[in-house]
Amino acid sequence: MKNNRIMKSINKFFAMCLGTLLVLSSCETADLELTVNPNALDPSQASADFFLNGIQEDFAGWAHSFGSVGSNLTRITYMSGRNYDNVYSPNSFDGRWQSAYQGMLEDIRLMNLLAENRPYALGMGEVMEAYIYLTLVDYFGDVPQVDALNAAEGILNPTASAGADVYAHAISKLDAAIAHFTTGGGAPENDFYYKGDGAKWITAANSLKKKAYLNMGNTSAYGAISNYIKDGSQDFQFQWGTNAAQPDTRHPNYRSSYTPTGGGSYMANWYMDTMKSGVGGISDPRVFYYFYRQVEGVPGFDGYAANEEVLECGLEGYFNPYPAGIVFCSPGGGYWGRDHGNDNGIPPDGFQRTLHGSYPAGGKFDDRSYASQKNGAGAGGAGVTPIMLSSWMHFMDAEVAGVGTAAGTTSVLAGIAASMAKVSGFAGSPAMSSTAVDGYTNSFVSVWTNASTSEKGNMWAKQYWISLFGNGTDAYNAYRRTGFPTDVQPNIEPNPGSFPNSMWYPNNYATRNSNADQKGNLTGKVFWNSQSFNLK
Repeated sequence: MKNNRIMKSINKFFAMCLGTLLVLSSCETADLELTVNPNALDPSQASADFFLNGIQEDFAGWAHSFGSVGSNLTRITYMSGRNYDNVYSPNSFDGRWQSAYQGMLEDIRLMNLLAENRPYALGMGEVMEAYIYLTLVDYFGDVPQVDALNAAEGILNPTASAGADVYAHAISKLDAAIAHFTTGGGAPENDFYYKGDGAKWITAANSLKKKAYLNMGNTSAYGAISNYIKDGSQDFQFQWGTNAAQPDTRHPNYRSSYTPTGGGSYMANWYMDTMKSGVGGISDPRVFYYFYRQVEGVPGFDGYAANEEVLECGLEGYFNPYPAGIVFCSPGGGYWGRDHGNDNGIPPDGFQRTLHGSYPAGGKFDDRSYASQKNGAGAGGAGVTPIMLSSWMHFMDAEVAGVGTAAGTTSVLAGIAASMAKVSGFAGSPAMSSTAVDGYTNSFVSVWTNASTSEKGNMWAKQYWISLFGNGTDAYNAYRRTGFPTDVQPNIEPNPGSFPNSMWYPNNYATRNSNADQKGNLTGKVFWNSQSFNLK
């Protein structure tokens, strides 16, 4: 009976390809006279483990990809584009949408048929499905869920479910996952996240529930969950490898930074300056783990002569659109990045740009050697994509407690400590000195103690965002939820349009689904966002 259901699912490829209109990429020509697709697995060959291997890897890349969008919007990483409406076009989300619906969610559905008696495997799929749906709502608002995977039943134009209902579905999946892990048994050959430790999957599922409740403003439900990620050994993350080809298993940011032609995407000047300037005049010691400087000085800064060819904005008298106190062009000190929204052409500066460092990309620790780097440097790309970390949970706890309260202060300091511990010695880098950690922490406490409630909000948010390096989805959520920090670097374009409260629907959904309508603008808010902050 089970094999019959699997056979029906596999042989409905053509209907699924047509009907997962959510994603609607082109379908290959299919010979409908064939009983078994010769190019696909038949039921006797199908394996839940094979499905889970692919789902786990796809999930990590997908979480990283969406996290990059959140990072760009919140200045954790550099965003190129002066007009917010045009930075991320509908077409730019086609692949992510397709990977979610036609890829992972459909694979999870099929995997479930093969893992009926394997609670552990089912639980893994449920946690990942929940994260996918939560993320889709966080970026787009209402998205298909109830009818999303029913092409075989003739639903070729699924309607969007209300964001609140999709959140409720995701929370129910997390509850189901917790029950499955509690039952135990049926772990896959490869659990790339927790190596067969179901108890840690339970803490991850509970942590995602807390994240959902925090977005929804349900602090009572948030506080009722006590078994969640609290230390680094429980961190929910994906470990990348060092293989450069067939397949390329390196961290995505390592691939883009350590190339034969030099650095890839620019680092964000505001973020680097925030860490370099530190708190109370003490630099953040994590800056040497996050970034590697290929040069000791930047033209036009640090006493180095300006060079119009590689860094035009470093010329004396070059127009600076920012108010006093906001970094422009470069933080100095060899940190070579770009300002938020700068969409100028690319000069020959590949071997001068600051690179991704040891954390989380598995690159080179900044040992002040100031040398050009290529593939193989550092840990060779053996970094991580974080999904939920203990440090993040501490900062979420601080938000719920109130950053100005004693409990909030305790949680903020716990978040900083957890983030420092996470970064120290990462991927073979040197351990962080206790002197550096204590000096920074003591300076933070001194400034925090004398700060106003609003200033504490900015300090909390910046520390939270520093811990979020590697996945900015929760920074995007927190920015819309709290309005902090208020002193981020504005877009270099004086009139960039409204900050996106949500993103355009992907083109392959909006144009190919008769029940879908594209948004008129990006000011519409997701269901949980009732705030009216002046976001930049």
